[in-house]
Amino acid sequence: MGTCIFCNKTDKSISEVLQICRNCILEGDWNKVKPHILNVHKQVRQLVELPAKPPKAERPNIKLKCNLCINECSLSENDVSYCGLRNISLRTSGQLPYPSKSKGYIHGYLDSNPTNCCNSWFCPAGTSSGYPKYSAYEGPEFGTYSYAAFLYGCTFDCLFCQNSSHKLFSKRHLFDVETLTNQIFKNNKITCLCYFGGTPEAQLPFSINLSEKILDKLEGKRRFMRVCWEWNGSGNRSWVEKCMEIAIKTGGNIKFDLKSFNEKLNLALCGVSNKRTLENFRFLAENYFGVRKDLPEMSACTLMVPGYTNHEEVEQIAKFVSSINREIPYSLLVFHGDYQMRDLGITPRKQAEKCLSVAKKYLKNVHLGNKFLLGFA
Repeated sequence: MGTCIFCNKTDKSISEVLQICRNCILEGDWNKVKPHILNVHKQVRQLVELPAKPPKAERPNIKLKCNLCINECSLSENDVSYCGLRNISLRTSGQLPYPSKSKGYIHGYLDSNPTNCCNSWFCPAGTSSGYPKYSAYEGPEFGTYSYAAFLYGCTFDCLFCQNSSHKLFSKRHLFDVETLTNQIFKNNKITCLCYFGGTPEAQLPFSINLSEKILDKLEGKRRFMRVCWEWNGSGNRSWVEKCMEIAIKTGGNIKFDLKSFNEKLNLALCGVSNKRTLENFRFLAENYFGVRKDLPEMSACTLMVPGYTNHEEVEQIAKFVSSINREIPYSLLVFHGDYQMRDLGITPRKQAEKCLSVAKKYLKNVHLGNKFLLGFA
């Protein structure tokens, strides 16, 4: 049970950490609301020794400029990047190199197909879609694996993060691309390569290089290797487009987490603007969606956070997606309390049903994920 410090409303759908209701985020005095929101994220990030905001070092102190995501960090000698993966002083001392095209911080494991991936309801690993061009199975690929490439670091700071272990940098290991390429290539039961995290944006050069090297080794062989990315969409346009080209070529896809439509709400929940996310989604959808027959190249996904990502927010997202193409798949995920928002519990059944109904008014392909959680709501 949380209380909004701006309107004094007390409700179980108000986060105890965020201490502000949805209405005050969107309609309150932004000159007062924004500093409060930024301070909440500052305190949360201090718990894992991450900077409160993207470093913006000025010349002549700049040692590294990064343009991989919307944050565009400029690091001096003592700075740590917003994602937590780049630290000049550690690199120069030889203790902990930061990720590059040839090395990445990754935890990889095998996940049996069909997986619980948000896109398994339309992808070749879970359905008959893509057969025979992108799959040797006329139906779900039982007996095969997806290589789940969990990448450390994130360009957002979601208070409800469902995979917050990406912040446990003490447990990260740096792997070289050649070693991983050979591991994945040797296991002929691996038919999917899925990058997630955290979010892949902070390590896009690595994931692209790894994908290309694996595909080069598979050239001329009768073996499928679909490559997918699940991300928050905040990446640099040129890298994002390269990922899309690989996904299309291999029968894979890209899932955008559209966490909100309103920029203020995204800042409150995730600490960063969603402007780049919406721009990238529109660009890829307008230029690439529909180039393959009967196999969607990308999708949108929204986690229904109780009290915040309600049917009104879902309607705005669905309108945005449908304004581009009504055929784009859209998944709604039932929320369970995690990370800094454990107090919010599971998405109420009424909220899930209302969001689903609203989304179907605008889009033709809508799916409800994590339905089993509704039994515990």
